[in-house]
Amino acid sequence: MKSIHKASAALKAAAMGTTVAASMFMAGYGALASAEEFGVRVVDDAGSPIEGASVCFGLPGSFSQFGAQFTDSNGQAMADIPNVPVVVTISKTRFSGIRLSEPARGFKMQKQITLAEGTPGPRCKAGSSLADANHSSIRVSRLDVTPERDATVIKPFVSGDPTEYRVGTLVDLQDIQWTAFDGSIRVTGSLADQDELFLQLRRYEGTDTGWIEARSDVMTVFVPRTLSPL
Repeated sequence: MKSIHKASAALKAAAMGTTVAASMFMAGYGALASAEEFGVRVVDDAGSPIEGASVCFGLPGSFSQFGAQFTDSNGQAMADIPNVPVVVTISKTRFSGIRLSEPARGFKMQKQITLAEGTPGPRCKAGSSLADANHSSIRVSRLDVTPERDATVIKPFVSGDPTEYRVGTLVDLQDIQWTAFDGSIRVTGSLADQDELFLQLRRYEGTDTGWIEARSDVMTVFVPRTLSPL
């Protein structure tokens, strides 16, 4: 009888241990499942984007755990990263590879990395397709546009804490300077007379080792025109 009780107790303890272990595993898995986008933009010494660089996102000892891909034509690569410290490895033929550690982050962002030409360093083995560039971490849910006598006022409802904006008449916004964003955008001059504008917002933060940038998609702004009284 004592043997039966001991066996029953052992089975019960084993079951409890299994339950605790499973709970711990699921808790850890749940934490990892909560991820945000983190990305890099890889450039050369002249600041030009490097296409086809291999980028690995992972942990020490598992450098591609969160993904491995090539940079696109803009030098960009993005991955969904849990809110944990991450190791990023970047390499390309003719360039010195680099491996850097990033702290845990609770927001989406992109960091610019410069690869210098030289002897090989740390290597990343990526897949066979280019990274998807259609990632934005500044999200605009609505634009309120109000035409005034000498200006057009644009009020974006946006998440991601943008710090700057740029607006113009061409969708690529080429050569348009960034302007400090304070919650609303007042467009004056010849731009105020346009029926259609293009707008982009970004969050920009300089650091000692480079800069961090996150951009919205380029948005089309249709400016309503009130009819003049007869």
